[in-house]
Amino acid sequence: MIPTYGGVLSAIEEALQELVAEYRGVRKSLQDLVEGQERNMAQLERIGAVMERRWGSEGESGEEDGDEEEGSEDGPRESKGRGTLSSASC
Repeated sequence: MIPTYGGVLSAIEEALQELVAEYRGVRKSLQDLVEGQERNMAQLERIGAVMERRWGSEGESGEEDGDEEEGSEDGPRESKGRGTLSSASC
């Protein structure tokens, strides 16, 4: 009877060792994924900072252009607005 238990224990030990080896492989894969995710996030942050600098500098010049455009449109807007006001006051 003891040899039977020894064989069963041996099979259980072997199965557990295989499970532990598989667990370690899965753990390593997950660690690699997390590290890759961290690298990707750092790269996205760098890209975001570059875009923010570019858009920020373009936005400043774009705002000035937008002010000029709005200034040129204010004339017709005002006259339209005055026309509306004068027609409303009549």
